[in-house]
Amino acid sequence: QAPKLRTASCQTRSSNRRIPGIAAIFIAYMASDGKDKRKHPSGAGGGMKAFYDEQLRRMPRFTNFCVSMVISSCADTVAQLSGHKAPGSPPGFDFHRNRALCLTCGVYNGVILTTWLLTLGSLLPGTDMRSILYKLGATQFFLQPFVYVPFFFLFHGMLMGDSVAESVGRLQHEYFGLLIRLWSIFMPTRAMMFILIPLRYQVLWDSCISFGWQLILSLFSAGHLHEQAVFVGVQKSRLITSRSSDLADFTGFGALRTEYPGIKFSHQELSLGSGG
Repeated sequence: QAPKLRTASCQTRSSNRRIPGIAAIFIAYMASDGKDKRKHPSGAGGGMKAFYDEQLRRMPRFTNFCVSMVISSCADTVAQLSGHKAPGSPPGFDFHRNRALCLTCGVYNGVILTTWLLTLGSLLPGTDMRSILYKLGATQFFLQPFVYVPFFFLFHGMLMGDSVAESVGRLQHEYFGLLIRLWSIFMPTRAMMFILIPLRYQVLWDSCISFGWQLILSLFSAGHLHEQAVFVGVQKSRLITSRSSDLADFTGFGALRTEYPGIKFSHQELSLGSGG
């Protein structure tokens, strides 16, 4: 009976030890839960951010796909509506163009860019200057010129109903103009991104930069077209000249051309909705 008594006493002691251990785990869990609640306060804003962070953790590609589609749709909507406000431009909204841009941005940002940034983050997790320069150089001098630009012209062209020959022709004709503009916009903003923005929010950062640029470009182009319409209204005899030379010669930063009427953005301008 002595061994049995010793066994029973040992089990009692072990169970007594488990109780404080379980209590400690429970207290630690409650304390961490309290910290999370303080970090994510109750309310619509805190709840949405918590939900967004959870989806990024569980399904980063699908989440970025959806968010990029929404942001690019809003950017193109602003661009179209601001363009259609100009005098003499036809009414209406081009849903086909909006859908093509949404899908292009969603597929690229959700699949290609998310995978790229996650891979860079795992290979170069540091935030030292050397790691930042490596990530910036690989993104801007490999991903953008050799992956994004061809992908945009071919995939977006397919969604717009262009033939492969037409898409390749635009790629050859507009490649360097688009690439220079992408570098001028995303080189400094991505340097800031790799320095300041956490990895899980980097695709969101890129999409917001693209949205801001499209908004500025659309408003600037609409204002220019309004000035041209007033000028044409005063001097009707110069209408054809104004369309063919003044509008065609508009070379505001980031715009290769502004089409008349309605400011239908060129491939270069539309492509900034996904960032590259």
